Amino acid sequence: MRKQISRILVPTDFSDQSRAAFEYALFLAERMNAPVDLLHVWEAPRYVSPDLMLAVPGWSAVTVEQFSRAQAGKELEAFLAKVDRHGVAVKPVLEVGDPSVAICRAAKAMGADLVVMGTHGRAGLARLFLGSVAEKVVTHSEVPVLTIKLPDGASLSEPAEEK
Repeated sequence: MRKQISRILVPTDFSDQSRAAFEYALFLAERMNAPVDLLHVWEAPRYVSPDLMLAVPGWSAVTVEQFSRAQAGKELEAFLAKVDRHGVAVKPVLEVGDPSVAICRAAKAMGADLVVMGTHGRAGLARLFLGSVAEKVVTHSEVPVLTIKLPDGASLSEPAEEK
């Protein structure tokens, strides 16, 4: 079965792994003439109510969720500014909730044909305690998922060593 990829969803947590996935998605999107939705999911801290009000002298009081959404929007714009989009249409999207659930829901709702996401590749206790958003998305997504992992110790801010 062959299917044309006409829309790509890229979840981001603003890490180097997310940036590598975004750049790869742009590479694919440019060749397939497909738009990209860049999704950031804000998850409320478990110990703080999203309705908690923040008040700073000189500002109007806002909820933690309102403040966090505004900050996430700024981070999305900064994230986009660091990448050459090669003429690919990119739509930044903010969601609130559990990241893996929100990613799967967004992929279906937006009509994505492919999810391209970074993975930190944690193992052992770190994975047990932190969980793996990528693994949950791969397991539960109705849309194909391509995961991108940078080699251990690699960073997008410095060129990879030639071997």
